[in-house]
Amino acid sequence: MNDVTLEDGPKLRLERRYSHPIERVWRAITDPEELQHWFPGTLEVTESDEPRLLAGTWYDDELRFELTPDGDGCVLVFTHAFDERAKSARDAAGWDACFERFDALLAGEPMDESESLRTWPAKHERYAERFGVDPELGRKAFAEHPTQE
Repeated sequence: MNDVTLEDGPKLRLERRYSHPIERVWRAITDPEELQHWFPGTLEVTESDEPRLLAGTWYDDELRFELTPDGDGCVLVFTHAFDERAKSARDAAGWDACFERFDALLAGEPMDESESLRTWPAKHERYAERFGVDPELGRKAFAEHPTQE
């Protein structure tokens, strides 16, 4: 399991190694057709250095995707910087679900959003406890999510 961690800032951080070439992973984070399979919303790109760095704003927060070649694959470091620590568990569980879909896309077996959210509540509770934040914000957001209607 590749958990999302919380760093000072606050900033969420996820690091994963992929057996795919850096160019393949870059395509998954930049190609609109591939993004629709896993990324929630739109990233307003502020910095791009193909195929190593993609940074931008997402709902007023800062996201960074940093890729480093590693043998025949690559390492992806994703960070999400934001202002409100209270939303850390909600967003960590959300990114966990998004990267589950990202991994499925790279494996050639795209996953739909509702499938990726199946384990969201348990992950959210675990993140809320680990990060020491009130889980109510995330519980409410999940209950109001369109896949729950």
